[in-house]
Amino acid sequence: MTDLAPDLAPAWRRTRPPRSLRHLDSAAAGRSSWAVLDAVTTHLRAEATRGGYVAALEAEPVLDRAREDVRTLLGWQPGEGVVAFVHSAEDALRQLLLRWPGDLPVAVAHPRGEYGPNLGVLRALGIGTLVVDGPHRWDPDAFAQALSRPAERPDLVHLTWLGSHSGTVQPLADVVAVCRAAGLPVVVDAAQAFGHLDTTAARDADVVYGTSRKWLAGPRGVGFVAVRGPLSQRCGPLEQAEATVAGRVGFAAALAEHVDLGPAAVHAGLAAVGAATRRLLADGLAGSWEVCEPLDEPSATVTLRPLQALDVAGLRADLVATDGIVTTAAGVERAPLEMTSPVLRVSGHLDTTAADVEALVTALLGRS
Repeated sequence: MTDLAPDLAPAWRRTRPPRSLRHLDSAAAGRSSWAVLDAVTTHLRAEATRGGYVAALEAEPVLDRAREDVRTLLGWQPGEGVVAFVHSAEDALRQLLLRWPGDLPVAVAHPRGEYGPNLGVLRALGIGTLVVDGPHRWDPDAFAQALSRPAERPDLVHLTWLGSHSGTVQPLADVVAVCRAAGLPVVVDAAQAFGHLDTTAARDADVVYGTSRKWLAGPRGVGFVAVRGPLSQRCGPLEQAEATVAGRVGFAAALAEHVDLGPAAVHAGLAAVGAATRRLLADGLAGSWEVCEPLDEPSATVTLRPLQALDVAGLRADLVATDGIVTTAAGVERAPLEMTSPVLRVSGHLDTTAADVEALVTALLGRS
């Protein structure tokens, strides 16, 4: 067995239940560890034996530690700003805007590749959007030019750091610096970046939000929103008391594991997984599928575009049922202003092996 991240794969594999499928879908939902599962069930038992409110009160030190772990991963100072737990990344954006100081923003600027459900949240709240045009990989100069035009000046800028439809690592720090120089608040969707990239690059953003269930491999149904600076003192309360506290405790366990494993080592390991996966897919599928990212893109999200008309959603379902391989069919709704056709997303974690990717190559070639 050839591990694509040999330094960390044994530890990642040892600390969680064995796979029953070839799991190449961490960008959708990572596989939780025994520690996360134990944390969730221990809290649920405490709720059953001591009562939900007593158990929640007793869990507060664990959740406070998790809030500090979020701050550390963002490069913030201890106790800086507000870190609140919410139900998901999408819920984080909605709760933030509903509690925005004063009136709701009139217009939000964003890149063309913005995540579709985020646009849906803005639209549902009656907030207008302004597209900052430019290449797929953000151009800070394009942002500077767009934000310098008074007639098109937005109320805030929203940036999705790592897309749901692409493994391109965007130059977030450079674009945030441009927005800050323009005097505009910056809100960052780090759902695909948290636990995946070096998220200290978001230290100068006003708001960062993300989720538990993807690269951190925590429970589903838990997210966070972190707000710093004057905005943190002016927003309304972001955290809802009525929640699945066990999920938050599981998220805390996932954060602690990530910190203990070493974020820099995890980032390097995932980049190695992505690079090796792209090379194996590019070599094995030449002429039938296109690998969309540069082969050395430093992320573990790999995007495959079919070179002929194909029912990608149907293919994804068949890969699970017939070949035992889990991937994601990403439709154009994920980035409706940028995507022109569905893609197949491949996102292995630290325990991905060459055999996993080779099995996918064989399965796809058998259907071409």
